[in-house]
Amino acid sequence: MPRTRQHIGKLGEKIAETFLISRGFLILDRNFSTPFGEIDLIAEQNGYIVFLEVKTRISERFGPPLSSITRTKQRHILKNCQFYLKRFGLYGRPCRIDAIAVSLDTRRELRALKHVKNAIEL
Repeated sequence: MPRTRQHIGKLGEKIAETFLISRGFLILDRNFSTPFGEIDLIAEQNGYIVFLEVKTRISERFGPPLSSITRTKQRHILKNCQFYLKRFGLYGRPCRIDAIAVSLDTRRELRALKHVKNAIEL
């Protein structure tokens, strides 16, 4: 089984997507590229556009998954979201930025998932 960070990240995003769909979210886009980076998942629920940052870890040796969303990372996420809203003429629509932490065991099976609404203020 490959152990690359990209493979683990994609697996976490797929797990997060399945979780969101089971909670009534409509997935609008995945891995949306902007000049400032990438938005992992973009969804809609109850009229809100929800931008999602997904962090996946197998080990917490370097801290829990959400600890990697630094202030600098938050600024990049905000720029990405603003770009998306402007690109599709969605300013004025209610939106928020959530984060999902996915913890996997060494067999890459889900150990824990945490969904944090409004993880980053717009």
